[in-house]
Amino acid sequence: MKRPVDMIFPPIAAGTVPYWRLPLRSCSQLCFQTNELTGLFFLAAVLVSSPISAVYLLVAAIIAPAGRWVIGDRDHAEDTGLPGLNPSLIAVSLPSFYETGWTNFGMWGVLLACIVAAVALVKLFLYFLPFPFFILPFLIIFWVLAALAPHVDVLQPLAFPVLQVADFNPMLAVLMGLGQAVYSPTILSGVLFIVGMLVSNWRHAVVAASGAIVGTMVSYYYGDVDPGSVNLGLYGFNGVLAAVAAYVTCGEKLRLAVLGAILATMLIPAVGDLGLQSLAAPFLITIWLMLVLGWVEDKWFGPSEEEA
Repeated sequence: MKRPVDMIFPPIAAGTVPYWRLPLRSCSQLCFQTNELTGLFFLAAVLVSSPISAVYLLVAAIIAPAGRWVIGDRDHAEDTGLPGLNPSLIAVSLPSFYETGWTNFGMWGVLLACIVAAVALVKLFLYFLPFPFFILPFLIIFWVLAALAPHVDVLQPLAFPVLQVADFNPMLAVLMGLGQAVYSPTILSGVLFIVGMLVSNWRHAVVAASGAIVGTMVSYYYGDVDPGSVNLGLYGFNGVLAAVAAYVTCGEKLRLAVLGAILATMLIPAVGDLGLQSLAAPFLITIWLMLVLGWVEDKWFGPSEEEA
């Protein structure tokens, strides 16, 4: 059966992907997909929430592959769009946390500097880190910006309104959590996001939705979490990312995806206690923990030679 993406974008051999398709693949990597049609849906999800965020995302997705070429990397990873993951994340996060505008040229400069920094950090980490680092470059760049913000005029943090007392709305929280996976907290963004996952891989879509549901329920029953924050998807989106990443990297096991969503949601307060904006750090810590546990299981708890 022909995949939806193949009806619009003709299948092409690895190593021959035209440059104009790489930005869409970069956008799709926001939730670990390699699919141009998914990239379009993710871009639309960002657009309906914030047009300038969508333009920032597109700029990052266009520049990132060229950056990798400039530093001498052109391999299979380039074709997947993975080099665009960290630049794309920093692009969509900037308008979510800082004052931006079409004529705010200072922030356009910050965007370009962050894209270059992300490309450089990815290259550096590929040389020195013997384990998957996923979104670590994005987190480092964002935390550096947060530290610089009080001392740099161009970085003006957004003033977030005080959340009104609200009743827990599970459907709203799940959809918003899906949208928050691409830093786009609207219901329509959540719908576009899950459709984008569906056209790429229906199993990944089910896992993403399960992650949003699990993350939402865990956060709500955590005890002291504000229902308004849960409704905005601020807790569910780490569950989405952790569930999909765990499913993709840990052997396509649904139980591990659910475990990842639970752990990532529970770690949100722990990261906040360190004085850092949690962002997607709980997801990253969770995946590292699961990979370490998998290594320990294979190393010391696998079948012995006698049992084999």
